This record gives sequence, C-alpha cells and structure tokens, in this order.
Amino acid sequence: MLSGLPGALLVMAAAVIPISPPGPPTGGTLSGRVTAQDGTPVADARVVLVEAGRSTETDAAGHYAMPALAGGIYSLSVSAIGYAPQVRGIRVATSDLVQDFVLKPSLVELPAIQVTATPTTSDPLTSPQPTAVVQGADLEETQAPSLGETLDRVAGVHSLSTGQGIGKPVIRGLTSNRVLVLDNGQRMETQQWGDEHGPNIETALADRIEVIRGPASVLYGSDALGGVVNVIPKSLPSTAPGEHVFGGEVTAAYVTNGKEPDGALLVDGASGGVGFRATLSGRSSGDVRTPDYTLWNSGNRAVGGTLAIGDRGDWGNVTATFAQRDERISLTDEDPTATPTQRIATSRARLDGLFPIGGSRLELSAGYERNRRREFEDDQTSDVALGLLSQNWSFDAHLHQAPSGNLSGVLGVSAMRTVFDKFGEETLIPNTHLSNLGVFGFEQLHADRWDFSLGARYDYRRLSIQDTAIAGVEDTRSWNSVTGNAGVLFKLAEPAALVLNVGRGFRAPSSFDLFSNGVHEGTVAFERGNPNLRTEKSTNGDLALRVQTTNLAIEVGGFVNWIQDYIYTVPTGTTDPGSGFEIYDVTQGDARLEGFETAARFHPTRWLHLQGTADYVRGTNTSTGEPLPAVPPFRATYEVRLESSHGGVFRDPWLSFGGETNARQTRLDPAEAAFFAQAFGGQGYQSEAYTLVNAGAGFTVGNARTALRVDFSVRNLFDKTYANFLSRIKTNAENPGQGRAVILRLSTAF
Repeated sequence: MLSGLPGALLVMAAAVIPISPPGPPTGGTLSGRVTAQDGTPVADARVVLVEAGRSTETDAAGHYAMPALAGGIYSLSVSAIGYAPQVRGIRVATSDLVQDFVLKPSLVELPAIQVTATPTTSDPLTSPQPTAVVQGADLEETQAPSLGETLDRVAGVHSLSTGQGIGKPVIRGLTSNRVLVLDNGQRMETQQWGDEHGPNIETALADRIEVIRGPASVLYGSDALGGVVNVIPKSLPSTAPGEHVFGGEVTAAYVTNGKEPDGALLVDGASGGVGFRATLSGRSSGDVRTPDYTLWNSGNRAVGGTLAIGDRGDWGNVTATFAQRDERISLTDEDPTATPTQRIATSRARLDGLFPIGGSRLELSAGYERNRRREFEDDQTSDVALGLLSQNWSFDAHLHQAPSGNLSGVLGVSAMRTVFDKFGEETLIPNTHLSNLGVFGFEQLHADRWDFSLGARYDYRRLSIQDTAIAGVEDTRSWNSVTGNAGVLFKLAEPAALVLNVGRGFRAPSSFDLFSNGVHEGTVAFERGNPNLRTEKSTNGDLALRVQTTNLAIEVGGFVNWIQDYIYTVPTGTTDPGSGFEIYDVTQGDARLEGFETAARFHPTRWLHLQGTADYVRGTNTSTGEPLPAVPPFRATYEVRLESSHGGVFRDPWLSFGGETNARQTRLDPAEAAFFAQAFGGQGYQSEAYTLVNAGAGFTVGNARTALRVDFSVRNLFDKTYANFLSRIKTNAENPGQGRAVILRLSTAF
C-alpha cells in the first residue's frame, strides 16, 4: 500500500529521528489554578495551549501544569462542563508563568475555541467571520457516513448527496470546488469538482469540526469562495519529564436501516514530551430502506486509520501524521439491475513544526496527499471504466508576529503542486500539472469594546496540460488573484455583540470546467468545457447579532454574496449521437446569493434545553435573471432535550425530541427544470415540503474509570416518505429519502 508513497515514508521517517534542541531552552513551565466564582476548585477542566498542541486537565484541587514550553505568544483555553469557556492570550518566556482562571457558571455549552477563521485562536462568538463548531455530544449524535450529512444540522450548511455514501457540504448554496475541505488545516484535493465525488475524510474520532460560512480566500486561497470545513483531531498528549500516560476511547454503533455496523478505536499516550495517537475506524452498510421500498445498489463500506507522533519541548515541537482511508460506494442507477460502483483510496501525510523566534513564532507544515478513484460499470468487473489519480504536495509557512500593544498578526506563504493522471477506458479530462503560490498578511486589533481584522492575499496559479491533443489548446493556463477581508466587532454590552464582515474570495476554474469533453455519467450529460474561462470572484457581506448569557446563546445574521464570472453549464439543445445524452456547454455569468441564518440555544433550567436553527438562501443568475441550480430551500431544525445530573447506577440520563422542516423549492433553474421534466417523463420534478421527527435517549453506567455511555436514537421516527431536494438520485428513484433508522451507540474511555 505504501510503496507508491515515497513522500509519506519520508515524512514518517522524519518523525522517529531524534530531535536535538537548536539552542538553549527558551521557555518555562505554565501552571495555575481553575476555580468557580465562589472559590471552589474546578476539577477535570480542559486546559489547552492551542498553537503548541499541548493540553492537560486540572486535578481535584483545580491545579494544572505544563512543563518545558517553547517561548512565544499563545492562546490559552480553559473549558469545563457547566461553565463558560475562556480564551486568553499569554506570553511564555524563560521563567515560569502562572495563569489562574475564574470560570462563570453557564447552562449553555459553548465551544471554547476556533482556529480556522482567523490566524489567532478566538472564541467562536467573537470571530469576525460567521463560524460554527460541532463537537462533543453534538458531533457524536450527528455522525454519518459522509461529511455532508454529519454537518447537515448546522445553520447554513446542507448536504448534496448521491445515495448514502456521498455527501458534500453545501454552504449558503455553494458546494464542490467552491467549498474547501481541510484535514486539520491541510488542504484536500480529492477531485471534488465531480457532483458524485465526496470528500474522503473520516469524522468518527474528530475532536471537532469547524465551519466558516462565506469567503475565506485570504487564508486558504482558491476554492474557499463559499466557505471552509476543517476536521480537527484531538491534540497529542504530553507529560512532565519522567512521567508516562496511556489511554484511549472506543465507540461501537449499529444502525438498523441498511444493517450498518460502525466502530472506532483511539489510543494515545505520552512519555515526557513525546506523544502519539493512533485511530482505526470502519463501517459497512447494505442497501438503504425507504418507507416504500429498498433502494437498490445503495450500500457502502469504508475503513481508515491514522497514526501521529510528535515531540514537544522548550525548543518547539514537531509532529508527523499519516492517514489512510479506503471506500467502496455503490451508486443507485435509474436501472434497478445496474450496479455501478466507486472505489476510492486516499493517503495523506504531513509534517508540522513550531519554533519560537524571539517574541514571534514560526509554524511550518508540509503535506502530501494521494487520491485514487476508480469507477466500474458493475460490481463484478475488474475493468476500470474511468480512473482518476490526483497527487498533491503542499507547503505552508506562517510567521506569527509578537504582539505590539493590542495589535497582532501573521504573515504567510502557501505553495501547492497537484499532478493529475487519468486511466481506464473512458477519457473525460486530460492529464494536468497544477502549481499555486500565495502570500498573505492578516492583522487583528483589540481596542476596548471594538475588534478589527484586516487581511490581504495574492495568488498565482499555473496549469500545464500534458495531453494537448485531448484538450485541443495550448499547453498552459495561468491566473492571478487578489483577495481581501475586513471585519469589525462591536460589543454592545457584556452579553451582546454586533459583527460586520466583508470578504472577497476567488476560485480558479478546474480542469473539468476547462477541458471536459465527453460523457459524464454522474450528471447524465455530455459536457464540453471552456478553455477560456476566467477566475470566479466573490464579494460577500455579513451582518450578525450575537448574544451570550449564562442560559442563552443566539446568533442572527444575514448575508449577500455577489459572484463575478460564475461558472455554470447550459444545455445546447443538441444530443451526442454516441451516448444519446444532451450536450451541455460550460459558460460564465454573474450571480448573487442572499439569505439569512439563525441558531439559538436556550436553557431555562439546568435540566431543560431548547435549541434550533433556521436558514434560507436565494440564488440568482443575474446575467440571465434565472434561479441558480441546486440551491436548498428554507429549513428549520428544533430540539427539546431533558438532562439530569442524577447519580446511581444509571447516571446523567437524557431524553430528546425534535426534528426538521424543509420547505418546497419553487425556484428552479430552467436547465434544471428541463432535466427533471425529462427524468420524470415530462411531468417535471415537484419538490414537496416535509417534516422529519427524531428522538433520542441515553445514560451512563459504571464508575468514572469504567464508565460506559449508552445512546439510543431514532431518525425519521414516523417513517415519513420524502425526497430531499439536494439528493441527486431523486431522478433515479421516486422518494429516495431514508426511512426510519434506529441507532444504538456505545462508547467508553480507558
């Protein structure tokens, strides 16, 4: 498996080479005590030195300590159940540092940090950009085979699905190459331009998933035009010199619909500053049952694992990570006897380093990714109909400046090279080599009740075509892009803030947009690219009100996103004689997306929790005056949850009841409507409003060391017949929505 991954082997070899400190120690020990407002100690509070990747927990007296830290500027986060989290900027020097925290009680459980939207760690509620963080019990309850479905309950985020195994995040009506997916900050290039190509990443053992809604090209370059999704693992453990620690967690689940077993294992440990983490996960599903029938050829299988090892000391830290994920996905075709399948293997390796430089901090990251996708006409053949191999090398260097007063910032350089090769019987796009170089700067200013942020970036991208006979054009294409971001946050009062953010993003056209010239089975069309495409440019404005008290957290916001040179396809009215599919040409125009999002959590008492979201987006092709395709309709989610801190044999029981309501989508792009009309025998597709009801319950048994958490939930409790507007197989099968699913999940830590 690893013979084709020399870059990955070099990365892993680097992880086990003894690392010598480059000079005399530059840091000391960080310690302190965490207490409640009444002075009582807070035990088991999680203390994280974010940028250094160091974490620990407080003891019974509320004390914590982190020895042998590299000098520099960091964000120190403290969180505990029942208290509002805190984030504090600190400077680690050669002497020891003491940081005590007094936590305020809070019935609302909020994420302590976000690291994706800004170069410096911040509270999600004070970030200048609209962000969402899914973690803890929320992440466990929403786990699904695909990334899109896992995030489907986040305000402003939907899932563009192709059956059970493929789900792509849709942020504010944009998806595919307009939404960038990161694996702990490492850019993923898994051929996401295809509608039936999902992000190949596992979330079962993630610490949290962070979502940016809106352009983030200043930090991440091309493809972050609509938003960013960052899947973040747990940090590596570390201990004091001479001490050792070992632990882990196990999760097992079973879903009745599709007879889907699901399991995950994590083990980690540390000896002094050297820590490691290993994970293994897998799931398998048969054909999915709808309320009316069993959906043919809809099973999937995935298995994956990761290994990370790192060394941390007062000289800095170095971490190496390797991940492997293999998938086999069956695709429901309009012919119930057909069995097309996809087999995808993704390997990912990276090497990260953090080094203090005076009062500044240098972060370096080098990564390699190999994504091999094979598509087969049926599940019995070994002949590859379409083969796609993408290899991606990336490098990032971030210099975090030493703060000057209330001003902090970062300068960054990002480089990437992607080599794409095709194989198999079919030819859709030519072999290409892609290179990208970006430089950026981002500054943040904290001034009393005001927070300001300002960033700018320049990118140069060059695409070299290896098969000019297939492309039919000269062998190079290049693009230049300048993007920027400006945000301001004003604290109206202690619990409320008003946020305004304006960002500009871009997306360079993909090889598929430029050079496709053939049958694309995923879209049931003959698609012809346009080699003269320009980059897409977006200008997005957000205005939001955020309120946080001890029992209420709410965010209400609206946005407008203007996109210049929006890339889309139009039907030509002619048919390809070889396939019988209609020919679609790629073209450009201008577009506008506007809408709103709201998310609220209200805990009137310690045992009663109410939460819900609502979102709506309206997409318009302003060049034609017609609606944009694949834009989700209005949706609302809601949940009532009862929790108790009752002890005894069955501890911490909970009970929930909720659901979601999806409106009917009445705004269809003409080409979309024509395609639906053909698929449904001239009748056209009429999306119907529907409501799904969910329920759940759970408890914990055993003592603290052998605690077993038992969670039981039911999705689509009343076995409702429905078809999600963003389901791509709704034209292959009538009402393909998943029927009732009973889920039993067991989890424990050791």
